[in-house]
Amino acid sequence: MKQLSKVKLIDQNCYEDIIYERDLESNLDYPFLTPLIFSFQDKDYVYMIHDLMSGGDLRYWYTQKKIFNEKECKFLVACIILALEYLHTNKIIHRDLKPENIIFDKNGYIHIVDFGIAKMLNNEPEEKVIHISGTPGYMAPETMFKEKHSYTSDFFSLGVIIYEMMLKKRPYIGKNRQEIKEKMSKGEVQIKNNEIPKGWSAEIVDFVNKLLIKNPDNRLGSKGFSELKFHPWLRFYDWKSTYLKKEKAPFIPPKKVICSEEIESLSLNNNENSKKFQKIKNSELYQKAFINFKYFNRFSKKCMEKIIPQTNPHAFYDEIEQKNKFKAISDKIKKEEKIKEENKKRLTSMSPLEAVKTKIFNNKNKKEEFKVNEKRGIGFDYQRINLNFIKINSTKLRKMSEQV
Repeated sequence: MKQLSKVKLIDQNCYEDIIYERDLESNLDYPFLTPLIFSFQDKDYVYMIHDLMSGGDLRYWYTQKKIFNEKECKFLVACIILALEYLHTNKIIHRDLKPENIIFDKNGYIHIVDFGIAKMLNNEPEEKVIHISGTPGYMAPETMFKEKHSYTSDFFSLGVIIYEMMLKKRPYIGKNRQEIKEKMSKGEVQIKNNEIPKGWSAEIVDFVNKLLIKNPDNRLGSKGFSELKFHPWLRFYDWKSTYLKKEKAPFIPPKKVICSEEIESLSLNNNENSKKFQKIKNSELYQKAFINFKYFNRFSKKCMEKIIPQTNPHAFYDEIEQKNKFKAISDKIKKEEKIKEENKKRLTSMSPLEAVKTKIFNNKNKKEEFKVNEKRGIGFDYQRINLNFIKINSTKLRKMSEQV
């Protein structure tokens, strides 16, 4: 849940950004994202509520000294790539991909959160943005140097996350933005052969090094997601099972972790900023700025009608899954029909004695007959019971015929 103070939003001149984020998240619907469920406001705060993710974020497991191996890393990277492919297909750049914004659910699948500085490109895919945004340690060089950037900036952030999983540090470290900027200007960081930790392959090193290329035109993924998916490290990965969440996650957070996501509350101390607080609160902008921040309930019919459908590049997986389910059901019905037809043919072609035997054998109350016969000491063979029953009937018929 995000609880944001209106005073703080107006003071930082970012009240329009929160409305933009609310409108953007209300239209997202994908397995590896956290879509907006509710949004509302009161006199002093605005609220945004999402699905609960009880596994904690990736940064939390860094602090818990969790050592991720290559198998776990590959699974997490695959989930991130699927989420980014959905966003980029809908012309959305996340621009703030970092461990704090990657959270686990109870089953070990990850979800990308926080679209506060995300940007939707309205024109062609070649459109670029000039805006400093993101966390300095994970920002691409083109964003740090105020150059035009596009979708490939998210790929650089992904490379930093994998680099941090392997070496437990970021490629560019500094106390502030300026120090990180100076290190980026000196040269390009690449993982060397002597730096590869035990248990990690050379394919993942090549994958990371190509993501960390400073020139966005030469960066891995600049020509599309096929470059990422057909890289030797991910060439034989089963994307379908991951998307449908049929694969068991290699790392499942313990049940003890309830929730590691922070409840974001941007509030001011009334004692220290009482004059500023009253000045903003008494201004006309205080409530007018949040008129477009309307109530949203994803489960209501009115909101569902207003939601803009986003294109899902992996929808064919859902279609294949539905076709397989329908095929299984139809095959089951066909088998049952064949069995019924075969039984009918057998009954018509059988002699009277064989027909009586099959009827007794397929009787619905055979369990009750079994209990009765067990008390009489007739064994457990249904076929023996049926034959004895037929013999008794035949002897009775003979006696009755003789009497007549």
